[in-house]
Amino acid sequence: MLFDKYGRPFQKLRYVVNDECNYNCVFCHFEGQSRRQGRYLTAEDYGFVTSVFKSLGVADFKITGGEPLLRGDIDLIVANIAKTGAYVTLTTNGYLLRKWVRKLQAAGLKRANVSIHTTDPEKYSKITGVPPSAFREVLRGLTEARDVGISLKLNAVVLRGINTDRESVKNLVKLAASLGAALQFIELMPSGWGASVFNELYEPIETLVNIIFELGGRPAGVRKELHNRPLYNIAGVTIELIKNFSNPTFCSGCTTMRLTSDGKLKTCIYADSSVDLMPYIKSRDVEGLLYAVRTALARREPRFKLYSSS
Repeated sequence: MLFDKYGRPFQKLRYVVNDECNYNCVFCHFEGQSRRQGRYLTAEDYGFVTSVFKSLGVADFKITGGEPLLRGDIDLIVANIAKTGAYVTLTTNGYLLRKWVRKLQAAGLKRANVSIHTTDPEKYSKITGVPPSAFREVLRGLTEARDVGISLKLNAVVLRGINTDRESVKNLVKLAASLGAALQFIELMPSGWGASVFNELYEPIETLVNIIFELGGRPAGVRKELHNRPLYNIAGVTIELIKNFSNPTFCSGCTTMRLTSDGKLKTCIYADSSVDLMPYIKSRDVEGLLYAVRTALARREPRFKLYSSS
């Protein structure tokens, strides 16, 4: 296993498999990269790079985008990652989930994280830029995913006036319970389009903590291996709270890097610099790839530090 100079292990990798999306969410951070980068890696490329990263101790691989289900070979990408023995998950807006769910399950997908920020179709439309009817299609995809045995987690970005009241939180918990899903609330990030709406829509995660307690939720531990996330439980639903803004405790527990759609390894979503892995992946150069990964780790810095020299 590899560590950065702050002693943080490199255990998780996010694959940004495309930079296109059928939604226009007002807060999208684009996984820290610009849109229209292109130069997508192939399904076989992902199999190769996964085998190398696994040899370095990376154990968890998440496919994201863009909207990854827009890729016509997404099932082959999952299959090539899964055949290495890796644990594969995928983040999606869920609109195309019903189309893909059986192929993804057969390919080896273990879990789908589906972004549902509210159970109100009109509010859903307002923040995603799609018609209210899209919400129903997402629900159909979630139900089918559950029925074929794919584990589910619902993602909700915390947005002032959208999902920061007691009834909205309660309805999201009820939806998660009906699907046997976990639920995670994610603080809005001042990155990508999120920067332009941050002052208007940002609400600290503590607001949700208070509501969770009002609804009968209780602490259920901390995910130390992933950003030191606090866990809560309400009526059997596990809730994760992701306080990512101005939170040194979050950054000190970060074990994740991301590989962009054009083959760049980013050490942090906020980081401008990256290391280009594309030449080594395309040439199947294991030694070159290992050197590039170590270079990235040497540059890796927490965005928010526990202690500052300034």
